[in-house]
Amino acid sequence: MQINDEGIILKKKKYRESSLLVTFFSLNHGINSGLVKGVLKKDFGTYEIGNRVYIKSSFRLDEQLWNCKFELIKNNSVNFFDDKYKLNTLLTICSIIDLSLPKNNPQIKIYKETINLIESLFSKDWIIKYVFWELFILSEIGYGLDLNSCVVSGRKDNLIYISPKSGKAVSKLEGEKYKEKLLPLPNFLMNKKIKPSKDSLKQAITLTGYFVEKFLKKNNKKLPFCRKNILV
Repeated sequence: MQINDEGIILKKKKYRESSLLVTFFSLNHGINSGLVKGVLKKDFGTYEIGNRVYIKSSFRLDEQLWNCKFELIKNNSVNFFDDKYKLNTLLTICSIIDLSLPKNNPQIKIYKETINLIESLFSKDWIIKYVFWELFILSEIGYGLDLNSCVVSGRKDNLIYISPKSGKAVSKLEGEKYKEKLLPLPNFLMNKKIKPSKDSLKQAITLTGYFVEKFLKKNNKKLPFCRKNILV
């Protein structure tokens, strides 16, 4: 069987003398791994994590390792070699996709949102878009946060906390007694018109990271180390 698709390089590993095992997230086929034979030294840049590639592959059985050839569509990694925060963000995006999604399962919506996020790393508000991408990923994997109303009273005003157990918002009044056990909820997550401060961005990164890590721990996985270095 032959497949032509496009995708993002998630990780790579040297295999024997001149081959690579490459894991990729493709538009129409989700996450898969393929063997690339006879990789020349001059072509190593094609397989950098985060690069967008065109994939030509063949295999006989669904469970068989794909034989692949890759053509570079866009070299994303090279753009951020001099910016450790954006480079770590690109690596984190690829790691979270690899750790969170099932293999060989099309995720077209997630793929398109991820491509948009990678493109937005060139914008001034890239870190804000990253936070909302993590919220989106959480919702897609069944760990979505409920920020619409207070889980205790049902009120929709003064929502400043979130329960680490339920992932649901808590109002200032209802959460005051238990605030030491709750996570702060930055207001820009509920109103995109609000420009976040540096402190609220840190709170948001901590918040989404907590729930991503909670999901990963459930599956005996860890939050990627590079995520610790995505915010100035």
